[in-house]
Amino acid sequence: MIHILCGERNQGKTTALKRLYREKNGDGFIAQKVFRDTQFYGYELMRLSTDESVLLSVKSQYFPVEEKPRYVQGEFSFFEEGFRFAEVIINDIIKRGISPVFIDEIGALELEGKGHCESFRKILTENRTIYISMRTGYLEQIVSFFGLKEYRVITLSALSR
Repeated sequence: MIHILCGERNQGKTTALKRLYREKNGDGFIAQKVFRDTQFYGYELMRLSTDESVLLSVKSQYFPVEEKPRYVQGEFSFFEEGFRFAEVIINDIIKRGISPVFIDEIGALELEGKGHCESFRKILTENRTIYISMRTGYLEQIVSFFGLKEYRVITLSALSR
């Protein structure tokens, strides 16, 4: 079963996904905000079971000039290393038979066949319990794009009760 946690930007999807992980165990990853001093800098990808993390994206003006981003989406440039780390996590989860699986977040990049698209497709074939987060506006597109059949939508307001 796929559980889809929907909400808007800065509404607490990642925090809610992390809380669900603490209740249900399993493994996966979240994209946590990174701040430098008080400035929002970007996101790091953190493995839930180990707290190990790597930089996933930064606002494009902070991206190192000597590197080439894997993707640029909106105001963010993405590091290759963040997506490789996500693939390693998903492969390890599959190898070790871990369930439930947590993925934060599926959105615009994945709808273009980028980002976590292949990792998500891979875990979908494994018949695991999966929790993903996404912005509410992407729900119909993602259900259609990935051909999701059995899923349950969870709203943040329902979790806060």
